[in-house]
Amino acid sequence: MAVGTGECVVLLPAGCSPRELDLVGRALMSCGPALARAPRIEVSNGHLSKAPEARAYLVFGEAQAHALGRELPAAVLSRAHIVLADEPSGVLSSGAGKRRLWNALRSLRRALSKPSE
Repeated sequence: MAVGTGECVVLLPAGCSPRELDLVGRALMSCGPALARAPRIEVSNGHLSKAPEARAYLVFGEAQAHALGRELPAAVLSRAHIVLADEPSGVLSSGAGKRRLWNALRSLRRALSKPSE
């Protein structure tokens, strides 16, 4: 799967522990080097430091999804494929969170494998 610049952005809650960041990094690496290099943006106090336009967003947690919805224009959001996963702390603490992460990654890979419109 070829994922170029602007293809995918990962949104994380601010203050993730090193163990949580390691989990996210390993999960993204399992999808190939291009996705492993996707920009990771922290959401702090419900705001994005920057909101780049991308084909797809992997969002860890509902609070980060709401911040994305507030920051990006509706036209950009309607074109983007947004995949929601549990916050990294939830993925670490439960098997169900891990399954939801793998399902989210599978959905993300399918979306990015389709040609852009």
